[in-house]
Amino acid sequence: MKKIISLIIVPVLLLTLSSCVSYVPFDELTTKNEAGNSDYEYITQAPIVNVPENTTSIAVENTTAQQETLPAVIPETTAPAVQENTTSAPLVQPENTTAAPVVPEKDYSSFTKKQIIDEYSDALKKTRAYSGALTVLHTESFNADIKDAHPGGALTELLASNIVKLVGSEGQQTLNFNGGRATNSDGESVPILLPQRTDFSLPEEGVASASISQQGDKLHIKLVLVPETVSMGQVPQYNSSAIGYLDTSDMDFKIITISRVDIGYSGSVIDAVIRSDGYIESVTYTINMSTYAELSGMGITGYGTLEGAQTEKWELQW
Repeated sequence: MKKIISLIIVPVLLLTLSSCVSYVPFDELTTKNEAGNSDYEYITQAPIVNVPENTTSIAVENTTAQQETLPAVIPETTAPAVQENTTSAPLVQPENTTAAPVVPEKDYSSFTKKQIIDEYSDALKKTRAYSGALTVLHTESFNADIKDAHPGGALTELLASNIVKLVGSEGQQTLNFNGGRATNSDGESVPILLPQRTDFSLPEEGVASASISQQGDKLHIKLVLVPETVSMGQVPQYNSSAIGYLDTSDMDFKIITISRVDIGYSGSVIDAVIRSDGYIESVTYTINMSTYAELSGMGITGYGTLEGAQTEKWELQW
């Protein structure tokens, strides 16, 4: 391969360096290198022509005698013009330097209450529709204080303890969802997130305040519902369709007879974090309520007010 390249390159170089050249056999242009291998070194110095003894000099002019003395020297000729490749190189299309259109981020500062509600609703629907395997860490607690108890004592304490049981069990459990459903510790089949009994629905008039903010690549939404007050057996309109409620339709405390119950939902809260892909990462639900009850039992008639909050936190392990 090196010999072939030499045969091509050497004549081209000689034709380029001068307009008149002489040809010298290839064997005289190369010598083996010092290591004696087959690699060749190229001689760039013009070859020396031996001058006969009876000739003092060689005429510069191109004569017949010179041609006879030096048969190896080719008469001067005009170097053939190197033909340039006139074929145009294929045009290379420049890279597309036009920047991709930037989709502007939503200006959440200008969002209306309805837009914030819709943003949360869309994320909730998408999350609840997820049918793959999903693990959720669910934490539930209920805190309550007895207010204005009369006459107090065992009757009031019994009422309070039973309401706590009615609201829900406390503690933490892991829910394993598949197909959008999981079985909780009570053996109930539940959907992803609240409300449990129905689909989410929350009109603008059911929200007292709403806020939305971008936090890194996540979205933080907080909805505070308007206060609602219902009597025994009634269903709060906004709480029931957005989070849940205390069902008093079949309250039965055995030895206690309840003649009246008023439940005031003073402003339930939905505090959600939404991922950049539109799925909900976590939600904390807080149902603030005040329960007034009139009751009798154990030979005692009394009344009392119980104030507290039920909190549920759902952490979705995507």
